[in-house]
Amino acid sequence: MADFYSSETTSKIGIKASGHSVLESQPKINRWFQQLLAELKANRRLVLGDVVSITLSAALAVLLTVTGSAQKQLLPAILPFAALACVCGLVIFPLAGFYRRDTRSTSLRDIVVLLKGALLTSVSLAILSRFNLVTASVPIPVVIVQFYLAVPALGALRVIARGRELTRQSRHLKEKEVDSRIPVLLVGTGASCDLFLRSLRNTGSRYLPVGIIDDARNTQGLYFHDVQIIGTLRDPENVIERLSHWNVLPQRLLLTEPTTHFDSDGIQKLTVWASGHGVTVSRLHGLEDLGSPDLGEGQNMRTVDPDDILDRPQKAVERSLLFEVFKGRRVLVTGAGGSIGSELTRQIASFHPAEIVIIDNCEFNAYSIDMDLSQHFPDVPRRMYVASIVDADRVNSIFRQHRPELVFNAAALKHVPIVELNPCEGVLTNVVGSRNVADAAREIGALAMVQISTDKAVNTTNVMGATKRVAEFYVQAQDRITNETEERTRFFSVRFGNVLGSSGSLIPLFQRQISNGGPITITDPKMERYFMTIREAVQLTLVSAASGLKFDTSQGEIFVLDMGKPVKIVDLAERMIRLAGLTPHQDIKINFIGMRPGEKLFEELFDKSEARADCGIPGVSAARPEGVPIARLRAMILKLELAARCQNGSLVNQLLRDLVPGYGTKTSCAVEPAKVGASAAWSGAKEMTVKLPIPPHAVLRPVGAPEVLSTG
Repeated sequence: MADFYSSETTSKIGIKASGHSVLESQPKINRWFQQLLAELKANRRLVLGDVVSITLSAALAVLLTVTGSAQKQLLPAILPFAALACVCGLVIFPLAGFYRRDTRSTSLRDIVVLLKGALLTSVSLAILSRFNLVTASVPIPVVIVQFYLAVPALGALRVIARGRELTRQSRHLKEKEVDSRIPVLLVGTGASCDLFLRSLRNTGSRYLPVGIIDDARNTQGLYFHDVQIIGTLRDPENVIERLSHWNVLPQRLLLTEPTTHFDSDGIQKLTVWASGHGVTVSRLHGLEDLGSPDLGEGQNMRTVDPDDILDRPQKAVERSLLFEVFKGRRVLVTGAGGSIGSELTRQIASFHPAEIVIIDNCEFNAYSIDMDLSQHFPDVPRRMYVASIVDADRVNSIFRQHRPELVFNAAALKHVPIVELNPCEGVLTNVVGSRNVADAAREIGALAMVQISTDKAVNTTNVMGATKRVAEFYVQAQDRITNETEERTRFFSVRFGNVLGSSGSLIPLFQRQISNGGPITITDPKMERYFMTIREAVQLTLVSAASGLKFDTSQGEIFVLDMGKPVKIVDLAERMIRLAGLTPHQDIKINFIGMRPGEKLFEELFDKSEARADCGIPGVSAARPEGVPIARLRAMILKLELAARCQNGSLVNQLLRDLVPGYGTKTSCAVEPAKVGASAAWSGAKEMTVKLPIPPHAVLRPVGAPEVLSTG
């Protein structure tokens, strides 16, 4: 009984297993057939062209190969032979994968597939014609000729399709302003470079290759994907000279292969040149990284660059003017280790100054920029000081020792929430420190002093903006003194908005939040800001200073950099998430946490009281404020300094409200007034009138007031 059930069960199981196998194969066949139909439908024009080509090639092969009486015998066989060729093509071409790939990306692999398909069709014709499927047997030479006629015809169809796509893309690129793309210089012509250039044919590309550097001498002057090979790494000076002659400055230098593939000396010279000219050096992903999820457009860079996020072209600058102004001159930069200050220092060093004096109150920042200069600009004399611009005696000592001809004041406390919590330190650094630098520059007879300002100084609602506005007032007043007394020192303020990639800015914060899986925190969905890359801001700052000095622009003007259109913070966050290969609001959440003290939804570049003028500098406008008399400014700054050194935040805010129009109407200090014994004296200080001339470097430190650690 057991054996009976055993054998029967086994038999049934076998039948069921067999049936299950057949059932499993059914869906696979259906999927394959559906895919085949989808391919034919998507390429129906190409299918029609292939059918016509294979049919005509068969008919022409008979007419061209057979002559005389044999041709008369085969004439009745032309139509059946052509029809047979058509049927073979319709069957073999889809099976061979003719229509599996998009003709817009035709490559060598497609040519190989085409040859295989055409060969299989011809072999099938030769075999089937022998079975008298046509009225007369077709000789083998006819089939061979048919093959040689079919291959060019089939290939031509694909070349035409590819050409139409390239023409369409070229037309699109011509319609699109070239200036809207980022100019890049490529190094190497390897597989990564090939893929990168192919990806640029996409209509959404933001990169414009201006040339290729390749070590192979026999390729010089040739074109690789329509981009000229302009030099070798063995002679980088020639490449740089050629770019200068063309008046082309790439914003990126892209290494398409690992640095070990290139001449080390040439790469070193090229990267030094790039660093000095503010050109970003990046390396493309290797082929092994093509499947990684962080790839954006074709072959993307390894790190998110501010250029990708800015989504607008950077301004080109005239470097010959900068060489003329900075070469052979002594230059001093305060806050030289900060984001703006370090970029200022590097770019100035590329113009071969006689000496660079760098001042920073942070030991590490000063050390970092000093090491950077020693590595990339070893021939430029330099002197580094760890010092605070709040210390007037120290500032004067450094100025008298080095007697700089050009001074850039980039030292500042710039974070709105931090200065809102520390208003006294904000006043000491941004107001008192700027006064000290300006006065020292005038005392030693410098050619020019340049104050780095911010759009937050316009119609400000926070302490930081108010302090920067006072600094603008003072620099403007000093410049008007120059006009009145005909002294040679000029004073310029350069105002611009947020810079991408600076310390404590949005990019590092958002990148950190994205790498942690989110969420990204934004204060308000309507919040928007003006943005600019550090490199562009510094270039335009240098051009503004050089132009103002050389062309003697109007006294008392404030240079305002063209920041383009304001960008919504939420749009910037979403763009960064996409550049990371993720989906906003799905992979990475965005939370809105509410505005912080002193923040505004919208920033402005011009105050309501300022007249806007064209200063003749590309990418720069001029603001002409009414100004504040220098005597009143000096008196008010002395009061501010006195209150700040005694940590009286309430009085600091009151004095700022008295001096800066519009400030204080929407915000209040986040710090409780300091409880000091001399509070009565501070209230009286508000009414203090300066009748006697006070030295501009005088520091008032009341008895009992605490020493304050410098933060300038």
